[in-house]
Amino acid sequence: MDDQITRVAERLAKAKNAVALTGAGISTESGIPDFRSPGGLWTRVDPGEFSIDRFLQNPSRFWKLHMDLKASGDFDLAAADPNPAHYALARMEQMGILKCVITQNVDNLHQRAGSVEVVEFHGNLLRASCMKCRDLEPIEDVEARICEVGDDIPRCRRCEGLLKPDAVFFGEPIPSKALMMSDVQSQKCDLLLVIGTSLQVYPAAQIPISVRAKRPPALVVEINREPSALHRQVTDILIQGSSGEILTRLMVALESEIQRAAS
Repeated sequence: MDDQITRVAERLAKAKNAVALTGAGISTESGIPDFRSPGGLWTRVDPGEFSIDRFLQNPSRFWKLHMDLKASGDFDLAAADPNPAHYALARMEQMGILKCVITQNVDNLHQRAGSVEVVEFHGNLLRASCMKCRDLEPIEDVEARICEVGDDIPRCRRCEGLLKPDAVFFGEPIPSKALMMSDVQSQKCDLLLVIGTSLQVYPAAQIPISVRAKRPPALVVEINREPSALHRQVTDILIQGSSGEILTRLMVALESEIQRAAS
């Protein structure tokens, strides 16, 4: 692993447009369960509860499930803190090496760790959005209304439109702005860090395929506990293990490489 980390650090130090694509695996070390692995959220909750059709049919049922999950502590995103992997990526951005994080996650942890250029491919569960006027408000304000006044179908304070978490539900399209920004970043990318994602969900899984198809192709570095579904197709360097540990070690090697190159 040391040789792989050294090699990646050398390439990162020379990269002009490094980009990170992150998935649920980067946040499991913050106590947030992923979705598809044994013990993940979909083993306990029917994924259909997070479909837009079912939400529209019975929004009160969804908001009750939301509050139950929060009360159980199993999926309380507001209580989670960024872990060393999030901080390492934020530090790479501050150093001018990492240009953007494209995340499939909805937990806001990249921003809390200090990352600025974040494309939220699937939205953000720490916000609620009005389905009528698109106004946003903190999810905790909506939760407070549900608890304090029994508002089982919370409405927008501006227009009385139906509120839903500002995340992409099954059956909804990826936000056009996120698609556009990820496409722009993919076209400029010369090194892609794929971290904590199984690459089973499209169109996000198309990103490493696209950067490998460019001429010249970008280098794809995968950091995962288990190889992704596309690792044989797109991955140049696979480092298996904890994203927090690997990215911490990568930061140490990267700083050493930059110091060495400057001396």
